[in-house]
Amino acid sequence: MEWFKCFLIVCSLTSSTIATAQAENEIQVYASPTIGEKRTIAELHNNYTFNGSKNLADRKSARWVNHTLEITRGLAKNVEIGFYTFVALSPNGKYQYLGNQIRPRVTAPERWKLPFGASLSAEFGRFRDNVFIPFYWQGEIRPIIDKTFGSVYASFNPNIDFVVSGPNKEWGFSPQFKTFYNVKQKVGLGVEYYSGLGSFNNFRPVAQQEHLLGPMFDLLAYPDWELQTGFLFGLTPNSNQSIFKLLIGRRF
Repeated sequence: MEWFKCFLIVCSLTSSTIATAQAENEIQVYASPTIGEKRTIAELHNNYTFNGSKNLADRKSARWVNHTLEITRGLAKNVEIGFYTFVALSPNGKYQYLGNQIRPRVTAPERWKLPFGASLSAEFGRFRDNVFIPFYWQGEIRPIIDKTFGSVYASFNPNIDFVVSGPNKEWGFSPQFKTFYNVKQKVGLGVEYYSGLGSFNNFRPVAQQEHLLGPMFDLLAYPDWELQTGFLFGLTPNSNQSIFKLLIGRRF
């Protein structure tokens, strides 16, 4: 279980060197392919917010370390199911359990001969922002469209997120985008973009929306391993102003 030992080491180093906003549990733009039948991937998402929204009275309150363990199993060639566990290290140095979700996903089969990759995932589970509030039921519907143009890869995820219990029930729109340049099948160098535009019946003014953009690095040289890291900068006052992300995964 060497890969699992690596997970624990990286998690420990991340926690000891940098201490994310509570909403930033999983920062990832998805690619369309599923994991493959009878294959499994374990991923550890580590995210840290250096500076929260400019609108926060106490910006240090956003300095959470979020760790999300995601395990995905391929049920068939074009079908997979994922399971998430969310934990976080709060600014006062204590870990908190924040919830679980499941995520079934299907991808368009090759026989459809689409000119792009396409898949659809749906996440659902219970979550809480911290231990002082009750759990609520929430999730997302994530269409995924991607394509490779020579050495350039691009993916668009027009996410629909929802909360179906508690006082803040809503359906919102949070599109995401990623592109990178493939350097000799070794690494990908590019950018990622994330947003939160508000609910469908009440899109927020731009200054109150969330827009984040930043450089990203992907390791491509080892197909059984996944390594993504980068830094996101807030483009609006209501965005977290600086976030570090580190994702490590192992396929087996």
